[in-house]
Amino acid sequence: MRERIEKYYLKVLAGKKKGFSVCIFKIFIWGLSLLYLVAIQLRFLLYRLRIFRSRSVTAWVISVGNITLGGTGKTPVVERLARLLHSRGRKVAIISRGYRRKRGPRWRRFKEKLRGAPTSRVVSDGKNILLNSLVAGDEPYMLASNLEGVPVIINRNRLKGALYAIRRFKSDTIILDDGLQHLALKRDLDVVLIDAGCPFGNGYIFPRGILREPRRHLSRADLLLITKAVPDGQEKLKEELKRYNKRAQILECRHNPIYLYDVRTSIKASLDYIRGMKAATLAGIANPEGFEKMLFELGVQVIHSRRFVDHHIYTQQELIDVLNKATRRGAEILLTTEKDAVRFPRLPRGTIPVFSLRVRIDSVVEGSDFDAEILHFLRERRGGKEVISA
Repeated sequence: MRERIEKYYLKVLAGKKKGFSVCIFKIFIWGLSLLYLVAIQLRFLLYRLRIFRSRSVTAWVISVGNITLGGTGKTPVVERLARLLHSRGRKVAIISRGYRRKRGPRWRRFKEKLRGAPTSRVVSDGKNILLNSLVAGDEPYMLASNLEGVPVIINRNRLKGALYAIRRFKSDTIILDDGLQHLALKRDLDVVLIDAGCPFGNGYIFPRGILREPRRHLSRADLLLITKAVPDGQEKLKEELKRYNKRAQILECRHNPIYLYDVRTSIKASLDYIRGMKAATLAGIANPEGFEKMLFELGVQVIHSRRFVDHHIYTQQELIDVLNKATRRGAEILLTTEKDAVRFPRLPRGTIPVFSLRVRIDSVVEGSDFDAEILHFLRERRGGKEVISA
């Protein structure tokens, strides 16, 4: 039921639903948007008046976030930034909310709270993965799986999560995954991601649109990172961003596929393996079109696509149904995203191969080094020379 409602809602936002009832629904959510905007502005005012207070911690804090709902590519950016800083000698920890993770019954959580149990859960201590994807959430689990030496912690209260990381892991650098709207913790840098293909959705505030806050709040950003960019294709968007924030540096990047991962055997394969193959796709992400376009550019013949809502938790029967339908359509392989693969239950045997596509963030300009661009930005900022070694 929840997913049907979400699908209907997304179709309304995209303008794919028409009719009198849709008009009434749009008026209703437009009214909710006004209330939501008032609540946002009031919250910011309370922080400015210091009625609500932002706290500092002893570590260097970098937030990676956005002003829209999902789909900008935060997780690969967080991963690359964490790996870069870790390689430069920083003791990095990632704090995530763990969106749509399984938290257990409320009575049990209340009981644990009364007993004084810590609210922070450790997904990875930098050496071992301690929670599965259902308990941790798909994005924290992905980060934990791909990063060695970097603890990953989940806590809805990022301040408590940061304090826990500093106390337990002696972290000197905290990266907030999706932390732009979390004002209780002061940041040294705010990195804000903008999707080149859909920077602001339909321009409305949630729930009438996908904006979490007004576009003018981009003024808080230190770095505006345009994701899913194409060479020389974002000049108008950059000019618009400069109207909201003249001081922030603007960088462009894209998601580059690097290899395939056999979900059953954990064996890596080169991208050439799927060139010319007839494939079915399975995606439960915010922008499945982008994933399918990437496969097309790799030379894959996509003959069947199955889409679920973002963060969908798969059942084994759903996977069996998808694999059987893909086989009937003549698919030689099922391709999915890395984010989806961590939510899969055990795959049935005797069906077509299932591979996830591993991607990374790279500079949009051929020959440019994304890490070098980020390091240059960090050194230019206040305190950059103190926190980044040569």
